[in-house]
Amino acid sequence: MTSTQHRTPVELTISLSEEAPIESVGAAVRSCALGNGLNAERATRLQVVVEELVRESRHREMVDGDGVIETTVSFDGTVLRVAILDHRLPMSAGESRHLPSRRLLAMGFVDRLHVGFKGSIGNLAECEVTVTSFDDAPIGDEVLGPDAPDAPDEVADTLSIRRMTTDDIEGLIRCIYRCYGYTYPDAMMYEAKHVRRLLQSGSMYSVVAQTADGEIVGHCAIVFDRTNDPVPEAGRMIVDPRFRGHHLAERMAELRHQIAFEAGVSGIYSKCVTNHVASQQAALRRGAVEVGLMLGMVGGQMVMTGLPSSADGRKSLMAVFIACTPQQSGTLSVAERHGEMMQRLVERTGLDRDFSHELVEPASAETLLRVSVSAAFSAAEIVVSQIGSDLVDRLADELDGFRSMDLAVIELDLPMHDVSAAWAVEKLEHMGFTWCAWLPEFDETGDVQRLQRVTDRPIDFEGIACARPEGVEVRDFTISEWRRVQRSLIGG
Repeated sequence: MTSTQHRTPVELTISLSEEAPIESVGAAVRSCALGNGLNAERATRLQVVVEELVRESRHREMVDGDGVIETTVSFDGTVLRVAILDHRLPMSAGESRHLPSRRLLAMGFVDRLHVGFKGSIGNLAECEVTVTSFDDAPIGDEVLGPDAPDAPDEVADTLSIRRMTTDDIEGLIRCIYRCYGYTYPDAMMYEAKHVRRLLQSGSMYSVVAQTADGEIVGHCAIVFDRTNDPVPEAGRMIVDPRFRGHHLAERMAELRHQIAFEAGVSGIYSKCVTNHVASQQAALRRGAVEVGLMLGMVGGQMVMTGLPSSADGRKSLMAVFIACTPQQSGTLSVAERHGEMMQRLVERTGLDRDFSHELVEPASAETLLRVSVSAAFSAAEIVVSQIGSDLVDRLADELDGFRSMDLAVIELDLPMHDVSAAWAVEKLEHMGFTWCAWLPEFDETGDVQRLQRVTDRPIDFEGIACARPEGVEVRDFTISEWRRVQRSLIGG
């Protein structure tokens, strides 16, 4: 079994001539959305965005009379994606940030949106909607309070730890409700039909813990965000409050780790909460290494039964990585001030990496990147695939376009195999980007350096708990780098 098995999305491509009405492609996309489970209101909002994106394409000047606009709708069991491609006059970054479709994103009409020029591919607009219609319907159970009685050892010791099947979905939803009420950040996990799609499409491989009388009291999984992801995320760790302290997370993680090996992935990473250390400990026992800290990535709305919950700002996530199959060796371009920390992280993972701290200016004039914005999480993601000499100007345009969106965090990924990565880090610090994480084998090109730009939202620094001294070191390094850059910006 490979990591891509059963994860090929279903696609539909529509070619729209210059004479065809825009509404025809909008209606087709809405029908696809309804057919794949999107509720009527959200399907209509998606239709509005798609029609606006096609309209924006038509406003660009035609080249050699090629006016056909291609719209591709794809669905991988989790996310409905619409891509709109034209071969008209190349769109500038400045033009893209002022498009009306950006305002629709800010209003929550879609979950993610990226519009930009993709070189010889053409002008490409992509929007995404997570297919969920969670409506807060009662589950018929109750949220367990902090005084819920602990499960006896004889019950905890006889739990069945096994792969999840579709027959377990209802029990999983009830378990989530008992642990979180309706505050679990991924609303899709409350929807039986969408959990079923995740399992059947191969986008999620799950493990559950079940009592002798059939009650689901724990869950964890590896999840592929996109069909071509080489490294899945290990997450969705949920443990019934009555069974905490019985090493249930560790027992489930052991089977999950085995599944990851069978899937043939190069590694798995996790984003562990930092208001408690249980999820970190479960990953560390399987050989995980702390590789970064994502500051302010979680809003303060999530409540975990029986665990600390502070209202003192946005919460942070500890990034950890476990190597599965042999990794590629190579030389990474790393800023000198990050070198000592990177050396320790590489040694802890046991991977074979060398470093170069040389500040090499890009050989290419053009930066290639993709941008997506999540209105739901108040976050943007910028993924750079080629570092060009225009990097600062390109990102300045993108940041200017974010101003109206009230984002909390912007993440930026740099390809560390690019000899100009260290140069890019130096330049990007002047724009407020700071160290976030090292992500081995994170894309098809190899390792990724993640930077983060945290806006003016308050962050709960005091509540960041770490499971061991190595995590404390990563935490302190990340926060010190953030504070250093903030001081330099204030100082002009």
